[in-house]
Amino acid sequence: MSLKAATMTAPENMRVKAVKSTTVPHDSKSGAILQKKISEAIPSTTIEWAEFAISDDVLDVLDNSVLESSAISLETILNPRLSFDVLSSLIDSLQDVGLTPLCFPLLTLQQVLASRLIGLKPLSVFVSLKILKICQDLHLLKAADYWSEYVKLAGLTADTTASIKVAAATKHSLPELQEVMLMQMDVLTELNYYPMARQCLEAAASCGSGTTLMQERLLLKRARLALLEGIIPDAFGYLNAIPKTKKSKKFFAEYITVYADTLLAAGECSQAARAIADGIKALVAKHSGMEAQQLDILIATLSAKHACVIAQTAQHGDLTRTEISSLLHESTARLVKVGHVSNAFDVTRIHAKYLLHYRSNETSMHQAQLEARCLLEAACEVADGFLQEVFSVVKSNDVQIPAVLKAMQIKLDHCSLSLEMLEMWTKNFVKQSVEKSKKDLVQVILEEYTEREKPESVIEWNHLCRTLGDATLCNLLNIEKQMKHCTPALKSRLYLLLGKCKRLAYMKETPQEESSRATRAVQYSTGSQSEDLDCGSNAHKVPSMEKFKMVKQFIISQQLLIDASNHLQEACSIALDGKCLEIAAIAALDLFDLHYNYDEKLAGIYLALYQSCQASRVLYDTLQGSMKNAPTTTLLSTAMQVLLNTSSSGERTMPKLYSDELEQKHHAFRVLEVSSQPSLLLRDLPSNFTVIILQHSADRSYLYGGVLEKPSGGKAVGKQPAETSTQPIMCKVETDAKRLEALLSHARQLTEQLDKYLQQSAYHGQTFVMPDEISSLLLEYNELINATDTYLQPVISRLSKALPSVDAEQREEECVVLLADGYLLELPLEKLQAFDVYSSVSRDFSLQVLHHRLMSMRKDGRKGSGRSESQNKKKVDKKAGTKSAPGRAVAAGCLPVPLADVGYLADMHAECPTIADAMRTTLNHYHQYTANWEGFIGIAERPAAGAWEAVLADRKAFFYCGLEGLAAEVAPFKITQLALKECLLMILLDQGHTRESLLRTSRSHASSVDTVTLARMLTIAGVGCVTLNYLPASPAQNATHIQALMTELLENCRSAGQATQQLNLGMLVPDQTPDSPGQQGSGTAYRASACAAFICYGLPNLVLS
Repeated sequence: MSLKAATMTAPENMRVKAVKSTTVPHDSKSGAILQKKISEAIPSTTIEWAEFAISDDVLDVLDNSVLESSAISLETILNPRLSFDVLSSLIDSLQDVGLTPLCFPLLTLQQVLASRLIGLKPLSVFVSLKILKICQDLHLLKAADYWSEYVKLAGLTADTTASIKVAAATKHSLPELQEVMLMQMDVLTELNYYPMARQCLEAAASCGSGTTLMQERLLLKRARLALLEGIIPDAFGYLNAIPKTKKSKKFFAEYITVYADTLLAAGECSQAARAIADGIKALVAKHSGMEAQQLDILIATLSAKHACVIAQTAQHGDLTRTEISSLLHESTARLVKVGHVSNAFDVTRIHAKYLLHYRSNETSMHQAQLEARCLLEAACEVADGFLQEVFSVVKSNDVQIPAVLKAMQIKLDHCSLSLEMLEMWTKNFVKQSVEKSKKDLVQVILEEYTEREKPESVIEWNHLCRTLGDATLCNLLNIEKQMKHCTPALKSRLYLLLGKCKRLAYMKETPQEESSRATRAVQYSTGSQSEDLDCGSNAHKVPSMEKFKMVKQFIISQQLLIDASNHLQEACSIALDGKCLEIAAIAALDLFDLHYNYDEKLAGIYLALYQSCQASRVLYDTLQGSMKNAPTTTLLSTAMQVLLNTSSSGERTMPKLYSDELEQKHHAFRVLEVSSQPSLLLRDLPSNFTVIILQHSADRSYLYGGVLEKPSGGKAVGKQPAETSTQPIMCKVETDAKRLEALLSHARQLTEQLDKYLQQSAYHGQTFVMPDEISSLLLEYNELINATDTYLQPVISRLSKALPSVDAEQREEECVVLLADGYLLELPLEKLQAFDVYSSVSRDFSLQVLHHRLMSMRKDGRKGSGRSESQNKKKVDKKAGTKSAPGRAVAAGCLPVPLADVGYLADMHAECPTIADAMRTTLNHYHQYTANWEGFIGIAERPAAGAWEAVLADRKAFFYCGLEGLAAEVAPFKITQLALKECLLMILLDQGHTRESLLRTSRSHASSVDTVTLARMLTIAGVGCVTLNYLPASPAQNATHIQALMTELLENCRSAGQATQQLNLGMLVPDQTPDSPGQQGSGTAYRASACAAFICYGLPNLVLS
């Protein structure tokens, strides 16, 4: 149906006429009152319609046969179910052509038909769910909250079960009830309420198999639901169970769509493309018995899907780039022809991305940008016409219509591409302007003449870019007028583009200054520290007219700078509120670039915000990855699958059905949150924290570094240390992505080689000796440390000026916290020479994550979410013959972890007596501190399967001393689902091997997780501080580390950060410790050796007290 045809059947006029024809005899006083109630009750805006529900007294009037033709009764509506279906078709058509707000009056009428005439409660629930879905589509949150209550009435409820029993007795109404349950299931699936949708599917199946067509429909519904839940094998199973018989064209098209989506989810892209192509041929060849319009819609939809699969997955086959582009053009034209303009916009966006993706050099890139811009420009004209038609019918501008939002996306894509071209041209212009100022006139003329020999596409590109800035700014300002009500993703993107546009204009106005920034970044990367750069040659006396022009230019440039900053701040704020972290990250980095030359304190805040957004996205990916093998019945796995299916919108918003329960049961999504007020985070950190940021840009072309302003201390626990003044300092250095990749490859190879050697030693029953192989690995490790130091030297040398100059006593209190990106976290940052003088060096993922750990601990202390001190004391008193651990003073700037609330687990499979003996010896030696600790050592004390996980989650501190890794004992999805917010400190001494452990893990196919990922998963679970090996260690090393750590933590009363740094800086001390009984010291284990470096994630100032 076209947009024009839909407007002819719009219910607005129908509603007005119905009100006027609703008359009641005027000799009846009660009738006149009810007529007035009806007139006053009719909504006048979309928002009122969304919150509208007809009262019972009004329904009584409408059901009164005295009203003759205007009554809603069986006398005036002879076939209520047919009328209901006609209204459903009209509602679907209105949604297809973008007139979603006009559906509310029709849905209200459907509600009346379902409740009063048809008398089927599940059908009335279906209408309520449909209203809920449309409210969500239009972002009418208040109305959606009201209608969401009806979700509880969906599925296999007591009323539905009773209806099925009654229908089964009468037989004739059973197929109708079955159809209604499938309708409920479809809407619940669109709402991403998968558990409820499965209930509806089971309710429909309980109505009986019915006809062959119904059996096939049930199988197809099961396949689609399994696909959405991420259970790909089950989806294939249901699809393969559908008989290969002749089917209706609509069912066949739906089958092909689900089958292709399942193939894509399984990674079989080429098969998916072939399946869709074969399906289109079958529909075209056998089109009898189907209306031409319906056939056109099905073919247009499948053709668009086929073209998009080819373009997005690079499954080209024998097709050329031109042929693929032609396919996308044709599918777009088909969708526009059948009135599915909204879907046509989606295909156009994919088409533009395809054109921009496949390019080989700068010339082809210019050509691709010109083609994509031309395509988007044509789409913008269609979008303008579409918006004009929609707003001529839907007068209300207070809702967010899905089709309108897609039209706005197309217009923003056009502006975004224009700004991308403009940015390339502007940077080149700035570079050329500076170079021209250093050349004589003849040389400049010669270069301009040679430019005419460039390819035609490059000349056209340059000519277009010269006038692109003003045109793009006008387009963005026009879009701003139309986007009064839109999603946070779109609004933040609009302000981001406005900020970029103003920033590019600023760069063009001040080429000398921009060149100075770029030159400074290059000089940092080469080690030069000169800051007084003379980038121009106009050092002579400036005439008065030139001075006037310079002042004017300065005023204009400053206004552009202010405007750019304001727009980017607005984009950042809106994006954070709407959980659009990608946009927030881009805006934050642009704000850093704007401010780091003028206000390093403010620039540091924006750099921290950029890193927080990036870290949250990485943590989200870690959480998503850990859920791959999780049972689909768990709440967290279902919620993650919902987010995966809805991630295309750019927003990461969890449906209310899941969010409330997730907030109570899981810690994961709280860690992923990013504050919209990043400037407040530093205030809460202890004053002895020195926070250093090391962060790459998204393309790894720049490395950003910064020392943030010294924290004021906030509400830190205990006595505050002496304050030291630290002025924030920021820098930006050009880097080589290949050099970084080589460094990371070196670190990964070292880990693999060391682990391989330890496995061989364990398998052959050797102790950890120091032959040539280990000497070579130690040499490689030292080379890695030196290479890391060299790579970071341009940044560290600049930042070292801001590191606090403290005396020996203050160094003992000072905590250096390195906030690094995922690449740098794979490197031995604690070994850098600049940090040797500090007693505590730890790392974390971002300022936001660090702040969240601290606030969780303080919140726990205030509210007593765990066991209080009195509860701990009662628990201790119950144990006969034990005494409470002696109270110990907490050093300035440190946070206490109760000694009476510590758990441990050592050698739970009884595969390494060395670890078990070391743990028992240490516990006995420090009995005055460990008397009340609870845990398990060896298989004799091993808890039942899964029981020790509860012990882990129920302690303030936890020691895990075992073989292999923690992920080999607990599946990754279980780690992220553990509620470990009570666990403030976790120390892991693992990654070792014995022959028995290797055989066990090979049989169980245990997961292998690197240390950075494991730290992320434990952070998601809520742990405050994670201390673990940087590299694999032998059981003998871990045994000595148990003793060394206990000495530092208990006897010397050091914090977690100080204890790990002491081990890192300790001397190589030989320790003759056999790995198993009967093996005497055939080799030497080394305490605190280079290959046993320790790292500390999170709060470094936790002290067992």
